[in-house]
Amino acid sequence: MFKNNRYKKCMIFLLLFYACSLHIASAHEGHSHEAVITLGKKTVVHLQSILSTYQEVYHHLVKKDLDGITDLARKLSDAARQAAQDEPDGAGRHMMQHVLSGAEDLKKTKSVQDAQKAFASMNEALLPFFKSWPNQLKQNKLKMCQCKNDGHSWLQPQNSASACPYSADQTNKCSDIEEVKQ
Repeated sequence: MFKNNRYKKCMIFLLLFYACSLHIASAHEGHSHEAVITLGKKTVVHLQSILSTYQEVYHHLVKKDLDGITDLARKLSDAARQAAQDEPDGAGRHMMQHVLSGAEDLKKTKSVQDAQKAFASMNEALLPFFKSWPNQLKQNKLKMCQCKNDGHSWLQPQNSASACPYSADQTNKCSDIEEVKQ
């Protein structure tokens, strides 16, 4: 049956093709945490703006200070909207659309808890990118942290002490924070 070398090669190719196509077909773009998220060069500029403003929001949430959050949310929203328009259809655009949605929610916040929910939404969108490209953490001078108490994750500046932006109040701080190593 497998005496013909060409027949063997053809069968192996078909089996490999079939096996690879199963994985691709089963991953819904933007929803698979295993999918690699890539961004176009134009979008990276917007990502830089998003990350800069994101860090400011992070610092406000650590302090439980909502003063200026609306303006920061507007900046995030503008950068994410532009990124979603510039990015071709795919996982990168999907990520930016979710960041935009979180930024829009952040604009409407009236309480620290609402701001934390919007921030968590943006984290859910951004973290898979940094898991796909851990070198981007270093390049953007960020580290990924996680509160072992509640499981929340976030990005924060590499050079700052770890502080959870999700703590309920100043007296009830997350005591068990770990840096997520990639």
